[in-house]
Amino acid sequence: MANDSAIETTEEFRGEYELALENWLHRRFAGLWGTLFAIELALTALWSFPLISRINEQGFEAAAAISPVRLVPPLSLLVLAFFRFRVMPRLQEREAIIRAATRMIICLGFLDLIATLLPDVAATGILGIYFLHLVSSLFLPWRPLDSLRPMVPLMVAWLGLRIFFGESGNPTGLLLALSLAPLGLLPGLGVCAFRMWTWNRRFRTAALARGFGVLRREVKQARRIHESLFPSPIKEPDFTFDFRFRPMRDLGGDFIHASRNPSGRLRVVLVDVTGHGLTAAMTVTRLSGEIERVVAEDPDLGPAAILVALNRYANLVLSQHSIFATAIAAELDPSDGTLRIANAGHPPAFLRPREGMVESIESSGIILGALESDEYECEETRRTLDPGDLLLLYTDGLIETRDRSGSQLGINRVFEAMKRIPAPPSWTDHITSLADAHRFGPPEDDLLIATIALHPEAIQSERPSTSDSDDREA
Repeated sequence: MANDSAIETTEEFRGEYELALENWLHRRFAGLWGTLFAIELALTALWSFPLISRINEQGFEAAAAISPVRLVPPLSLLVLAFFRFRVMPRLQEREAIIRAATRMIICLGFLDLIATLLPDVAATGILGIYFLHLVSSLFLPWRPLDSLRPMVPLMVAWLGLRIFFGESGNPTGLLLALSLAPLGLLPGLGVCAFRMWTWNRRFRTAALARGFGVLRREVKQARRIHESLFPSPIKEPDFTFDFRFRPMRDLGGDFIHASRNPSGRLRVVLVDVTGHGLTAAMTVTRLSGEIERVVAEDPDLGPAAILVALNRYANLVLSQHSIFATAIAAELDPSDGTLRIANAGHPPAFLRPREGMVESIESSGIILGALESDEYECEETRRTLDPGDLLLLYTDGLIETRDRSGSQLGINRVFEAMKRIPAPPSWTDHITSLADAHRFGPPEDDLLIATIALHPEAIQSERPSTSDSDDREA
């Protein structure tokens, strides 16, 4: 029950909770009034018919013999009418409704207690209090403590009447009555507690369901915005750029940028932010904007220089929140097959030639954000692609995919898969399927796989020799 009632104090739901409970209390107070009015009206009619019959038989002298007890229902009707037409129309807030209900019950209870001063009816006083408490608890959705607010003055008044007009000479009886009288309120208290418990559970379930629905819609909208940051696959006559992205949740911390500079070179930057979910996705949004700014300011900036610029941003902005990233940047000149690549703490890229051995291009720098800009260095590797060669980039979600036994897919399996002969129609789909076949259970990390392929018919012009192009630059 502690968790159920806690939703009332939750900032997100407190206003909605109070409004719903207020509206419910307002309706139930009207129901309580109607029930009490019907009861008092029935008692008035029940006692009025015999009186009218006696008056017809004996004349108005018979009215003088009427018991004062029979005046209680008509007086109660007047009290109820006053609350209905003078008090209830002005009630709005929950506390005001509870105060009005408390005062109405006290007035009705005092009328019943006054009747106990008459002979032969004293024993009904406490029963009337119990009746009012139980009926009000059956109707009003108030807390157990709220239900005791009208009962305390009524119980005190009843005890006072017992002392002054009943058993003042019997202290033992008074003490026993004082000890046992509150027990009659237990049924009403139990009703109040159970109703509020069930109400809180229903409200919490409904509120959380609505909140979850709103959250899902917002996440879907955020995912559309997040995915709009990603490039579209590029298919040109001389090369193809393709990728697949599967976030662990709706939003992820993997990102890829792809664009062509004014000279026609393809520039790709793949980033993997630490963490998952919304926090990582928000970081991706910031890094995406920084990448756009960097390449827009200097369209000819090389892969290593791009990573150095991203490290400066990550160190100044992201590292303050213990957020870091790995990244790999590549640039392909499709006119001569020149590939420039820089790796900042990222898993190695795999270069699959059309003919020959698969090559692993390892990291040439540490993760982004770990060092200040004047201390950060990242080397750049150059290769020359032949027609039909392919470069595979990926995030660690690929190699860390686990099977039923907990074994990771690993770099070696991916490396061996790149040796496949003949080549599949789509290397991107093939490597993605490799991860899917190995995975058991839900994904534990975001997955991003990208390929850059030089078409077999590309590069018609004279090309530099391979020995001159396979050097490494700082």
